[in-house]
Amino acid sequence: MRAFFALWPDAATAAALHARGRALRAECGGRLMRRDTVHMTLAFLGDVATARLEVLEEVAGAVRGERFALELDRVGGWHGHRVLWSGCETVPPPLQALAAELSARLRAAGFELDARAFNPHVTLVRNALRSPGHAEAPPLRWPVASFVLVASERSADGAHYRVLGRWALADGRPETARD
Repeated sequence: MRAFFALWPDAATAAALHARGRALRAECGGRLMRRDTVHMTLAFLGDVATARLEVLEEVAGAVRGERFALELDRVGGWHGHRVLWSGCETVPPPLQALAAELSARLRAAGFELDARAFNPHVTLVRNALRSPGHAEAPPLRWPVASFVLVASERSADGAHYRVLGRWALADGRPETARD
C-alpha cells in the first residue's frame, strides 16, 4: 500500500482550505483537490508492505508532539506553477519538532524517506495554468491536535485516502501529580 503520515484538518478547516483552493483555481486554472483529500504531509513513505503496518503504528505511538495552531498565510506555486499550495510564513516550532521526530523514528525503523527538508504546505490545485499573482493570503488558523497515518488508494477517478490510525498530540502542559 502507498502510505504517508499527515496532519488531517477538521471539517471547518478542510472547508476553509477547499474554499481557498477554489479561489486559486478561479485565478490560475487547474484541477481543484477534493475537500476530502486536503492534508499536510509530514512524512511520505511510498509503497509499504502491509506486514510493516504494525511497525508504523509503533513508531507513531512513540512520537511525543505538542498541540499547536498553524497559521496558513501564504499561497504559491511549484513545478512551473503546476502545483498551487497554501503554507505558513512562520513554521510553529511544535510542527517542525513533530516532523523531525517522526522522520527520525521512521528512518531508525528502516523506512526510506525523501532527503529534502520538511516544507509544510497543503496542495490545493494541480495542473494550474499559472502561479498566483500574490504570495500573502488571509490567515487561516488550523488547530492541530493529532496526526494520522493514511493509505492512498488509486482508482479511475483519482486517489482516495483512508485514515488508518490517529495519534493525539499532548496539550503542552506539564502533567500534575495525582492523589
